[in-house]
Amino acid sequence: MGLECINFKKAKAVLLLCLVLFSTIGQAGQPLDKVSLQLNWKYQFEFAGFIMAKEKGFYEDEGLDVELLEYQENTQIVNAVLGQQAKYGLLNSSIAIAEKKILPTVLMATYLQQSPLVIVASKNIKHPADLIGKKLMGAEEELRFGLLALMLDYFSVNKRNTQFIPHSFSIKDFAEHKVDAMTAYNTNEVFELDRQGIEYNTLDPQDYGFSITALNLFTSFPEATNHPERARKFIAASNKGWRYAIDHPDEAVQVIIKQYSSKKSVEALKFEAAVVKKLMLLDFFEIGEANKDLSLRLVKQLKKAGLLMESEQLGAFLFKDVVDDFSLNNDFTEEQLLYLNAKKEITMCVDPQWMPFEGIEGAKHIGIAADVIKGFEKLLPIPIVLNVTDSWASSIAKGKTRECDIFSLVAETPERLEFMDFTKPYLTLPVVLATKVTKPFIANLTQIKSRPVGVVKGYAIAEKLRNSMPGINIVDVESINDGLERVRRGELYGYIDNLMTISNSIQKEFTGQLKVSARLKENLSLGLSTRNDEPLLNDIFSILVKTVDEEKLQPIYNKWVVVEQNETIDYGVIWKLGLAFLLISFLYLYHYLHNRRLKKELIKLSTTDKLTGLENRLKTDELLLKRMEDLKRYEVDTSIILLDIDFFKKVNDQYGHLAGDGVLVEFSQILTHNVRVTDSVGRWGGEEFLIICPNVDVKAATLLAEKILDKVRAHSFVGVGLITASAGVSGFSKELSVTDVLGLADKALYQSKVSGRDRVVAT
Repeated sequence: MGLECINFKKAKAVLLLCLVLFSTIGQAGQPLDKVSLQLNWKYQFEFAGFIMAKEKGFYEDEGLDVELLEYQENTQIVNAVLGQQAKYGLLNSSIAIAEKKILPTVLMATYLQQSPLVIVASKNIKHPADLIGKKLMGAEEELRFGLLALMLDYFSVNKRNTQFIPHSFSIKDFAEHKVDAMTAYNTNEVFELDRQGIEYNTLDPQDYGFSITALNLFTSFPEATNHPERARKFIAASNKGWRYAIDHPDEAVQVIIKQYSSKKSVEALKFEAAVVKKLMLLDFFEIGEANKDLSLRLVKQLKKAGLLMESEQLGAFLFKDVVDDFSLNNDFTEEQLLYLNAKKEITMCVDPQWMPFEGIEGAKHIGIAADVIKGFEKLLPIPIVLNVTDSWASSIAKGKTRECDIFSLVAETPERLEFMDFTKPYLTLPVVLATKVTKPFIANLTQIKSRPVGVVKGYAIAEKLRNSMPGINIVDVESINDGLERVRRGELYGYIDNLMTISNSIQKEFTGQLKVSARLKENLSLGLSTRNDEPLLNDIFSILVKTVDEEKLQPIYNKWVVVEQNETIDYGVIWKLGLAFLLISFLYLYHYLHNRRLKKELIKLSTTDKLTGLENRLKTDELLLKRMEDLKRYEVDTSIILLDIDFFKKVNDQYGHLAGDGVLVEFSQILTHNVRVTDSVGRWGGEEFLIICPNVDVKAATLLAEKILDKVRAHSFVGVGLITASAGVSGFSKELSVTDVLGLADKALYQSKVSGRDRVVAT
């Protein structure tokens, strides 16, 4: 019995071993999925995590064959990823920007929670403002965009007052004093400067309140949405590689030198390894953890510095959010992706005067269709470029000559099928007739068949009506406003278009003059059309159109359709029925927004000054105590600026208290528009205001105060004209209490007033 049991156990063990072996062999027989990662510099420890993930087989374990692409001169990393030449890439920013617009990238992981990019300067340059009048060497993108650009802009260092010199990517020019300062990395150039004993000061943007991440892993929307599992596996293996590299830095250094690059010494790579580990902030962040708040803050800072358009919104950009929000049910095929990559861009024609659906304003596509197209563009590896026209007829003409690849919103007709293919409709709308308010309601167009009715030239409804009602008197007009204006003047009996467009135009331009008099039996089904000589394009947009549903369209409707109610106008039963669903939606939206606003106001009431919207004295006191704690615990410098409007009592006496309140509001706006995101602005009392500046010494705070007083002097206050202000500056100290620091600032402010006002005094 015992022997049989032992034999059975052995047989069972052998069976399990065979199963494992066959399973391993089966997996080994499966081809690996080939992908590439475009690095943003030469091989070094900054990429050790990816190198070790490859060398230790972590990528292979996930079924991936990864190629690491070393940076070459003029490599366009974002273009390479968006164009699918590389599946993944690395950037020293969590968002990518071109021409002041956010590019459609997806942030997968962040490995350096602080950027190693700094400015090293000669010993006599101790503050960013000291760079003014000096020679600064740096790469153009470093000085124009991102972290250093934000710091330089804040301290008014620019090409007008400082000599910017292209980077030689060598410390030689700095060492030989040919330049006063240069951009550098804490992980690289700093080591070499120390090794050669070259003296320098470091200007780190982190010390002045400007934070940005680095070594950000990103991909394109098509890769994230079409291959989310592959992307997840790449992230998991990369994180594992980074954990191994951090735990075994000596081994990683040897792998880099022997198998990738020997340009840096062992000592330099070990130095880099130590700095990289420090910048990962592993006590606070998991390896690869992406910080959404820092990205949102970066967007605000870029807008404030004028490096990003105010209209730009970040939207969904984190990998998880993108997969959840934009994942397609149908993947693009390799053939479709190759076609798109070869095409480079998609040209689009639109109706320039068809609001709220779409229009062209300042060479920009706007309206409901424009927002739908923006959603499509995020899922494409190439941009959609607007072909600007001045009329719908002109757009149609360009479509016939193949100058337009797509039309954003169009109805299918037999004539258009000669040069267009169509997706399924994503909008279906009732068609109505607009007339003067004095005209009767009609049940059928046959009642006015001989009367002239306008339709925009080239619109599909005209073709449909002419086919279904021979002899109908349709007059071509240039635009909806042209048609409605001719109805108002009596040149046309009516104008035909969809209900939403006509209602929108009547409420904005023709209230009390025109009304909807008939609902036609025809509906207008609108989709997207593509040039019919490139069928792959239609396949691609048919996939994209499937992502549009009522849930996604409703907030777009709410944004572009404004419905106003005027009790003196009777638009008729048909119109009321047609607008009922829109009115209910808008009333619900108004109720929701109203309640949300009230809730927000209640929350802010206890900490916000009612007149200016700034933080009140209670909130400001709380922030002062917190900054004092930061100083004691983390040695974080903080300075304060106390400002007072000069001769404010005279403003109230001469112009009245309402005008005085207006001055306080405008003064508050000047303050908030000229401080950093990390600074806090509060109303201290009456005409006194307090600015709390973390990570800033008294010298820098004094420069900021001077800048603000310059803005005040140049501003003409409504109903009052020019005024001035005075300021006192002081800094936190471990030896002083918050009360003592405030007392010093108040004393400095008093000195600025008694010495003539309109000036800054610092203590």
